Amino acid sequence: EKKLKPKNLSILTEFKDKSAIKPLLKWIETFKPTHSQGIQILELGGELLLMNKSLNSLLQKERKASLLIEHLKKIRQPESSARDVEKSKLVKNLSWTNSIKAKWVRQNDRGALSIHFNSFSMRDFKQKIQKLNSVYETLNKGQKKTLEGLIQRKQENILILFEFLFSLSK
Repeated sequence: EKKLKPKNLSILTEFKDKSAIKPLLKWIETFKPTHSQGIQILELGGELLLMNKSLNSLLQKERKASLLIEHLKKIRQPESSARDVEKSKLVKNLSWTNSIKAKWVRQNDRGALSIHFNSFSMRDFKQKIQKLNSVYETLNKGQKKTLEGLIQRKQENILILFEFLFSLSK
């Protein structure tokens, strides 16, 4: 078990009436989320309670930490949550090959396209970059919704960089 640091509990100092946060603390105690999930639940739930949002029905209904966090985020940040769902669907519906894994992720206060693939040769790498470029072109041509910064450099610049990296690994 990881120990909590004082900064993890700083939200508690904001409550004049400590009974307001008791249901949230009881949920954490009962369902024992992971260390990071517990901190997220405490921070998000605490912020919502300070905004006079009621969490009682949600806390009674939800038993899984990951789903509780998702619901708390939707309540706390409704606009960015809606945009993330929209962009997540867009990324999922794009034409990716089986060897390229792409998903929309949230990193702190920013949304990002996460792309993962392994290349075992320059030829394989070039094919994957070409596929990424075709996805970029699809988005760029006529999609009503676009993902900013999907590919920031041209295909040639990326290939030069990776040719250099592959030459170092030999």
